[in-house]
Amino acid sequence: MRIGQRLFLAVLPAVLGLFLVAALAYWGQYAQRVPPLLVIVAAVAAVASLLVSWHNARYVTSRIERLAGAQAHPRPGPRDEIDTIESAVDRLSSEVTIAREEGAQRESRAVAHREELSALLATVTESAMRAIDEVRLPVHILLANRFGDLNENQEEMLGAAQSAVDQAAALLGRVHLIAELDRGSLELRRDPVRLDDVVNAAIPALRAEAKLRQIEVSVDLAPALPRVITDRTHFQDAIATLLRSAVRRTADGGVVRIAAQREGAGVCLTIEHGTGDAAGVELAIARRLIVAVGGRVEEGAAHTRIDMPATQIPTS
Repeated sequence: MRIGQRLFLAVLPAVLGLFLVAALAYWGQYAQRVPPLLVIVAAVAAVASLLVSWHNARYVTSRIERLAGAQAHPRPGPRDEIDTIESAVDRLSSEVTIAREEGAQRESRAVAHREELSALLATVTESAMRAIDEVRLPVHILLANRFGDLNENQEEMLGAAQSAVDQAAALLGRVHLIAELDRGSLELRRDPVRLDDVVNAAIPALRAEAKLRQIEVSVDLAPALPRVITDRTHFQDAIATLLRSAVRRTADGGVVRIAAQREGAGVCLTIEHGTGDAAGVELAIARRLIVAVGGRVEEGAAHTRIDMPATQIPTS
């Protein structure tokens, strides 16, 4: 029973006693005789009022003393329990206010630090991309236009250099994109995109890579899937990276299963693969891109799940 209910209960016998006293006064003047039953009821009510009031007073007192005794470092001087509790509440309120202010300051510093790092990363990647372009152009010219005889090893070295430069440029481009997204200086598109188109566009290259290691690629896309709301270019890039990663994480002769179905207000793409290492900068960037375009990535030991918001527009 709540304390308020206990205190209100203690008042009820007193109210009854008030009516009994009024009755005693009435019969005492009218008939000069008080009914014995009325006297008995008045006595019982008075005793009950005393007992209930005493019990509730002891209960409330013990609870207040227990609460006041639990407070640490009370202020010196003559103080009762309520003062002690009030002092503790004031101290705790002050501590909560200070903690909130410190939390807001830490959050503000963290946001500023993240923006500073994003700006620095964008500047560094942009500079690195310009430097790579300066290397890529001469290599491309050397391979496209023969200024002299090149032996087979030299051609192979130049081809490997061009491939490495192209991969580095593509990777830096993705990192630069993430930095721009974190800075808020790049706004992604929000268009309805067919998920099966995105997956099917990546399947031929995926199967060609999987065939070299005798890996089977199974695709099961539910019919009439709703279109997902995303940026087509970046979403397609991220999905292709996640699919390639699934093949690379699968042992030779294994199976990669790709399935898509509607779940609630969105579409779920599930990739079942091997348990190989999932580390890699490109994979981390692909996860970040999925989140940036409005999706969610959940990874397990042998599966990857991508959830995307969908429109109510049917694909057919």
